[in-house]
Amino acid sequence: MAPTFFEGPEKKVELAVVDDHPSLRAFGAPFWHRVVAAAKADVLSTISNQHLDAYLLSESSLFVYDNFVTMITCGRTTLVRAVETMLEQIDRDAISVLVYERKNEHFPHDQPSSFFDDARWLRELVPGRAVRFGVEHEHAVRVFHSTREHTPESDDRTLEVLMHGIRPERAERFCSGDPSVKLASELGLDLALRGHEIDEHCFSPTGYSFNAIRGVGYTTLHVTPDRPGSYVSFETNVTDFHEHLSELVTEVVALFEPESFDVVSFEPRPTPIEVAVPGYTLRKRVREPLCGYHVTFEHFFRQDLRPTRAFEIDLG
Repeated sequence: MAPTFFEGPEKKVELAVVDDHPSLRAFGAPFWHRVVAAAKADVLSTISNQHLDAYLLSESSLFVYDNFVTMITCGRTTLVRAVETMLEQIDRDAISVLVYERKNEHFPHDQPSSFFDDARWLRELVPGRAVRFGVEHEHAVRVFHSTREHTPESDDRTLEVLMHGIRPERAERFCSGDPSVKLASELGLDLALRGHEIDEHCFSPTGYSFNAIRGVGYTTLHVTPDRPGSYVSFETNVTDFHEHLSELVTEVVALFEPESFDVVSFEPRPTPIEVAVPGYTLRKRVREPLCGYHVTFEHFFRQDLRPTRAFEIDLG
């Protein structure tokens, strides 16, 4: 039996529909609340603009556009059940692209399903294949993706920064347990994302989530500060990050000083993605074309790691 903890590493699905499909936003908030409930999560709050609805969840985030949806969940959520609920309104033949990701969990045997269970179920819905970015039994992102022909828009980019083992002094600020605390200003996110509408929540006893939207772009941050298993995820589809990718990743990583982190980027062009962050060494780089995107996975570890004390194991 795994010790009591909150599993920060996330599951993610992005589903896009064909151009003549009815608007996904038009399904209405009650439908998307039902989708979230199917994943065993709750909607905490929502912000919207003319392009998208951004739902802040008890376990991460949901972004709904007219023609695609991105949903990210952590903990012991059942994200494939959310996909099943989506398909009550979306004809599977209308799916233009489906990408399902799972980051390696700290305690995978405590999850209600494995990546392989999920991928096999999704394959019954849409033709697809599964790939692994990274090292088996270590830092990796597993992806199931549809194999239907898909041509992404020229500005359809996504960046993920997935951080493990954040410095304890950095983690402390996310342990207040006070939902009224606003950390966006303290972290400098309000300045970095000037002009964005911001939605944030501090969890009790620990944890933090943040959504920001402007135009068609979203940025989201989720922090699980608990040890063992401290974890942070950052994701954005803001299109200009490609021009200063290393600077952006360096700024994000500096907020948490993790022991290691992964960078995952989806690009519509075959442009090589290479990140350099001071104080960190690149251990692994993987590139793979899928669904019309060019995906790059990079794994880094901190250079100044020193021996620490062993963790006591809770035997129950």
